[in-house]
Amino acid sequence: MKSLDEKFMAQALKLARLGGRDVAPNPMVGAVIVKNLPGRQAGGKVIGSGYHKKFGGPHAEVNAIKSVYNKSDLHGAIIYVTLEPCRHYGKTPPCLGMIRSYGFKRVICGSHDLFQQKFETRNPKFKITPKSETRNLKQLWNSKLEIVFLKGVIAKQCKELNKFFFTWVEKKRPFVTVKVAMSADGFVAGLNGESVRFTSTKQDKEVHVMRAMHQAIMVGVNTVLNDDPSLTVRHVKGQDPLRVILDSKLRIPKGAKVLKDENYLVATTVANPNDQTLPTSRQVPMTNLWKSPTKDRVSLKKLLQHLADIGISSVLVEPGPTLYKSLKKQGLIDELVVYRSKKKLRSGLKIEL
Repeated sequence: MKSLDEKFMAQALKLARLGGRDVAPNPMVGAVIVKNLPGRQAGGKVIGSGYHKKFGGPHAEVNAIKSVYNKSDLHGAIIYVTLEPCRHYGKTPPCLGMIRSYGFKRVICGSHDLFQQKFETRNPKFKITPKSETRNLKQLWNSKLEIVFLKGVIAKQCKELNKFFFTWVEKKRPFVTVKVAMSADGFVAGLNGESVRFTSTKQDKEVHVMRAMHQAIMVGVNTVLNDDPSLTVRHVKGQDPLRVILDSKLRIPKGAKVLKDENYLVATTVANPNDQTLPTSRQVPMTNLWKSPTKDRVSLKKLLQHLADIGISSVLVEPGPTLYKSLKKQGLIDELVVYRSKKKLRSGLKIEL
């Protein structure tokens, strides 16, 4: 049976998920405000709630506080937040300062904010101080405010929700999900790389849900040459991810479906992508191209760092054998999703999981 803390945190968690990719690379955060009001049920009543809706927009705590009509009810209330409130000035003022100013008695957090911890480590002189001329704020800031972190299953769920964000902060690269569809005997394509269907209609929909969840999708150029995929979100509602194509020698044809609009990035080692020695059909605009500092093969680590630098916190990779082997060897796979068909291919391109 769930405790009251778990019950209210579960509500905040449900709200947090509504943020989805709209908040990336920021974390998804939900907040629920609870108060024991006179004449109301024991255990507290939800008087306000909110979530982080868009990158750069108000945080969950701010939206939850705004939702409370009578602000005097906030004094002595408890706020449940899936991620500990920020304590520094970024795109928005610190949420902890606002929480203190309204006289909350307790903040219950579902997970620690690793970004906040790293920020304070990098800035040892950082102090939590109010940036306001209001006379009463200093007294409110120094007032007792209990901050509690939950443990157990609900805490794990809060942390899992923001695995993209935590990887982006800790490893300075996006979270890498690898999706592999294969035959019962381990083949992912025919002998010449020709496409073979291994997934059901239901599984195809699951894959498109994954595409919608990730900010970018990555494939090797051989996948483009053999299958000419669109790499878009189709069977479900959602935003198309940035299409990232690994193409060391710049072999991608201009007519490829992945180049149909500006939402793509070609990673190459070619020094001058618009060199006249290249066929016109293979010249890629510089704005959609990233040059790897390596000579022969695109550096996966450098590419992932670049994606992190431009605000990409999650990448779904749909690899062939070569790309999969490189990712595995370099320890760059955070999550592996495998769809294994019952059919046997007996020959073709194989992936050793």
